[in-house]
Order: sequence, then structure tokens, then C-alpha cells
Amino acid sequence: MRLRLRLVVLLMLPLLVVSGVYGMVRVQQETRARVEDERERTAATARTIQLAVESSLAVRGRPHTELVDLLDDLTLGQTAIDRIRVFDRTGQVLASSNARTAVLPPSNETVARVIEQGTGDFAESHVRDKGWWVYTLPVRYSPRAGRDRSAVARMALEIAFIAPNSQMMARQAIRDVLLRVGALTGVLALLIAVVLQRQVLRPVAELARSIRALGEGRRGPPLLVKRQDELGDLAAAFNRMTERLEEARQAMVMEAEYALDLEQQLRRSETLAVAGKLASGIAHEVGTPLNIISGRAEMVLRSLPPEHPGRQDLERIIHQIDRLSNIVRSLLDTVRLGKLEVQRVSVETLIGQLLLLLEHVVRKRGISMTTSIPKDLPDVAGDSSRLQQVFINLVMNAVEATPPDGTISVRAEQCANDGRAGVSIQVADTGTGIPPDALSQIFEPFYTTKPLGEGTGLGLAISRDIIRDHGGLIVAQSLSGHGSTFSVWLPGWEEVA
Repeated sequence: MRLRLRLVVLLMLPLLVVSGVYGMVRVQQETRARVEDERERTAATARTIQLAVESSLAVRGRPHTELVDLLDDLTLGQTAIDRIRVFDRTGQVLASSNARTAVLPPSNETVARVIEQGTGDFAESHVRDKGWWVYTLPVRYSPRAGRDRSAVARMALEIAFIAPNSQMMARQAIRDVLLRVGALTGVLALLIAVVLQRQVLRPVAELARSIRALGEGRRGPPLLVKRQDELGDLAAAFNRMTERLEEARQAMVMEAEYALDLEQQLRRSETLAVAGKLASGIAHEVGTPLNIISGRAEMVLRSLPPEHPGRQDLERIIHQIDRLSNIVRSLLDTVRLGKLEVQRVSVETLIGQLLLLLEHVVRKRGISMTTSIPKDLPDVAGDSSRLQQVFINLVMNAVEATPPDGTISVRAEQCANDGRAGVSIQVADTGTGIPPDALSQIFEPFYTTKPLGEGTGLGLAISRDIIRDHGGLIVAQSLSGHGSTFSVWLPGWEEVA
């Protein structure tokens, strides 16, 4: 269900419930009001008939025929009047109009009470499915003829009205209330829809479009914050989020560039290390024979007289031997790593930068990494780029040796070595471990336990050389099937400052 329909339904349901309750109450009120209006109308009609009868009796007396004609005239055209009767004190009917529906039995007690007390009476009467409203009113008049004109004649007037159909009145009230409530509900629903569209749905749609564009990598212009409410706060929060995402993206790009540059440096370092090892081997294997050849040639040259024709050839041989020696030395100078730039290095900063570089690789392999570096750990003396190269090699080796759901921990602590203050940093994994026969050879150049083509066997050898150049120490501990731990000790800054 779409948000628009859901909101309309959620808002309309209470409105419909309230409208329904209000309609029921209004139907009852309308029905009662109609009944009351009808009763007031019939009561007024009854009083009018009472006055008419009293006036007629006062003028004409009470001859039976004229009284009957009067009653018939009063009921003429009055469809709501069923019958009018006049009673004397004894309850005898003096005159009666023609009945329209049925004849109601007279109530002698009611007639006597009305005549005696001089107050009217109202009663409802029902016979089967028909009903009447019966008004019994006193009739008093002073006859103009007769011996005692001061005498007041007393009679009772009974007017029977046909009671209105309550069901029909209820249906009319329901129809009228439904029309009003329905019109009001329709207008309110239209207003709710318009307000929802303008105040809620349109801003939410704009926010959804911006989120989709951001998810597709198309950052659009920031949302306009025109209102000081929750939606305005949401738009402002979204703008802040996009700004932070853009800053994070730029930071990731910079970190990726830095990681790529560092990777290139590592590859170059490994290449130089390979070349250095080869050059060292060449210098050792070629340099010694060249020195022997050069020495023998110089001895022969010194033994020959100046005019000997072979001296010129020996001089050329010695010159070429020196040239070869210079080439070997130049090769060694080219591939030899540069001098260390020893500075004050914070271990916490060094490891923090390292984890930022390798966080994606570790998370992609499904490995968790923990660190424990005290805040008060002293600084060490070293070349931060070379040290970072060492710990990248150690952590990457741990990542490759650790299965998914494994753990890599990096811990650091203040530790002394041979009476020198320093810091010990351990990189431990829960991998497969190193076989005992390979543990003594892992720092040798070109030795690797990885499959052919997946490693040069120089990472740990280079790391050992770098740590040695720093005056430190690197040690490996491993138990096959239970992981490995590489411990690096570095001298403190105060030791070399």
C-alpha cells in the first residue's frame, strides 16, 4: 500500500468513525426534534380548536346539529385530525365529527378530571399498528340565553390526532443527516488529501528522488529548507548527510590514492630488494674472480719490461676489469635502499593509519580485527614509511593465513630489551600457523610457503632488514593449527635522541 493511500486511510478512519457517531446522535436528535415539532403543532391546533368551540358555544349555545357541523368544519382539510368529540360532565358524547380511521373508546375518568380541574390532558393511544395523540381540553363558556347568564357551562373537548409515522420520520432524519454528514466528510477528505499532498507527500517525494539520485551516484542540488518542522529538519539532516558523504568519498579517494602509492612503493621496494639480492650475489660471485684476475694481470704487468709488446694488452685488460668492477658497484648503489629518515613516531598513529588502509581488505575477507594500544605508550625512533611497510607485510600475511570469521589482533606495550627502553608490537592471527620446519626459514630471502606464483619470499626478509636497520628485533612464534604471532621490538625515542 502506497504512503498516500495509507495516510488517507489512517486519517479517514477516525473521521468516518466520528462522523458515524455524530450521524447517529444527530439522527436521534433530528427524530426527537421532528416529534417535538409535530407535538407542538398539534398542541397549537388543539388550542385553536378549543377556542373555536368555546366561541361558538358562547354565541350559539349548544344545539347538537350546529355543534356537529362545527366539528366537521374544524376537521375539514385537516388530514392529521382523526376525530373531535365533545363530552358533558357525565362523560356522555354531546357531539362528534366523523372518524377517519377508528373509534377510540372514551375515557370517563380523563373527561371527569379535565372538567373538574380545568386543565388539559395529553395521551398516546395505540391499537395494533396505528397510533393517536389524544388531547382532552376543558371547554367553558357563558351562555347568552337562559335565566342565569352568569353560570359557566363546563364540558370536555377531545381531539384525536393521527400520530405521525415514527419510522418514516426516522428515515427522513437519516436521509437529511447522511446528506449533511456525507457532504461534510467529502469536503474534509478533499481538504485532507490536498494538505497531505502539499505538506507531506510532495516533500517526501522530493526527498525520495534525492535519495535515489544519491544512491545512483548522482548527487543533485541540496534540498531547500523552507519550513521549520520535522520535514524541514529531515531535509536539513539529509543535506548534512550528503555533505558528510561527499567529504567521506573524497577522503576515501585520497586514502585509495595513498594506498595505491604505498602499494607502488612496496612493489618498488620488493623489486629493489630482489635486484639488491641479485646484485649482491653477482658482486660476490663476479667480484672475487675479477679481483683475482686484476691482481694477476697487475703482477704480470709489473714483471714485464717497459718495451715489452704485451704491456699494452695487459693495461687494456686491467682497465676493462676496473670498468666491470665499477659497473657492479653502480648496480649495487642503484638497488640499495636509501638511508633511513629517523624521526619521532607515535605507535598509535602508525597503527591507526595502517588499519585505515587495510580496513576494506580485512572486512571483505570476513575477518575481525582488534587493537590494544595504551594511550601513554612512548614514541619510538624510526622511519614511519619503512615501519608502515613492515606492519603492512605482517598484517597482510595474517589476513592471508586467517580463515573467514577469524580474528587478527594488534597489541602494543612498553618493553625493554637488553636494558634499552622500547616498545613491543605484536601482530597475532588465528590462522593455520607455520609448520615447525619452516619457522626457522621464514626470514630467509626467497623462502615462501605460498603456492608458486603467489609470493616472492622477500616480504619477511625485507621486514627483518628494515627492523635491524632501526636497531630493533623481529621474532616469530607459531603453533601449527593455532595461529602465529610476530613480535617487533623498536627502541624508544629517548634512547636515540
